[in-house]
Amino acid sequence: MRAALAGTTGNAMLMGLAEVSTPLGWVLLPGLLGVSARPRVAALVSAWAGVLVVLSVVVPVIPGHRSDPQALLASAASLAAVPVLAWARRRTRTATVARAAGPPDVAVFTVAAGPGSAALAICGTAGEIGAAVPVRGGGLRVLLGTVTGAALDTPAGRRAIEQAFHRSAAAPRGALPHLVDALEKVVRDLAPAGHLRATVVEVDRAGSVRAVRCGSPDLVVAADGRAELAGVPAGPAIGSTEPGEPAVPGPVTGRPIAVAGTGFTDAHGQRWLRVLDQVAAGDDPARTAELLTRGPRGGRRTGAVLVIDPEPPARR
Repeated sequence: MRAALAGTTGNAMLMGLAEVSTPLGWVLLPGLLGVSARPRVAALVSAWAGVLVVLSVVVPVIPGHRSDPQALLASAASLAAVPVLAWARRRTRTATVARAAGPPDVAVFTVAAGPGSAALAICGTAGEIGAAVPVRGGGLRVLLGTVTGAALDTPAGRRAIEQAFHRSAAAPRGALPHLVDALEKVVRDLAPAGHLRATVVEVDRAGSVRAVRCGSPDLVVAADGRAELAGVPAGPAIGSTEPGEPAVPGPVTGRPIAVAGTGFTDAHGQRWLRVLDQVAAGDDPARTAELLTRGPRGGRRTGAVLVIDPEPPARR
């Protein structure tokens, strides 16, 4: 906010000293600064720019902004539109994640994943971590996992991990190993004795899927009507002090693709395979994600769960 206000002030001073009197010179930079900021900051930048424009007219020590009514009207309309455009930009960026209908004990969110779609189911189970970050251009990055350690398995600890992922994953060029490094740093800072078993999944704008496993269960894919493990190589848990080869990202092919963030025993894994066998021909990732959170024999749900259908409807 300070940088935007300083830039607006500097622009007004420069325009005055240069004797620039066109509305465009006085409004363009504040408009760009405002649109790229949060709506509240945009409103403040527009208001401050308006004050500077009025001052340049009322106190014309240095020839500045034009004082004719049409020029002032054009400037006022442009500055008034900045907060609206900032709000529309923010709404467009965040509207890609939507809450889907589901039972009260599970929250299911749908999100675009390249040309296809994905669904993330959050159950609020102990140690559960789940975060999805749409990437500009149509991509998606998702974190699923479980934390171990008293300092990590708290609302504040889990929130710190998810916020660190949001910050790192929002960068369009951030590679999967860089995301793991960012999570490693926050886990070690919070709890040197704790660790995070996680899978980080990336879908690019073309629908290609890559994943990196850090002490977490394998992914499950459906191909030719049957479900099987994806075979993504696993590395040590994030924050773990045990020796091991670093996690290496691997490609994932199939439709749909499912990722579990919690315990994945052989028995549980077989249940996953049976459920995916039943829904392999389905077109609703949200419904599939909700099914996969169900506990055996009606027990408590287990999450988080991610289901990706990387193909658009036209290709099916």
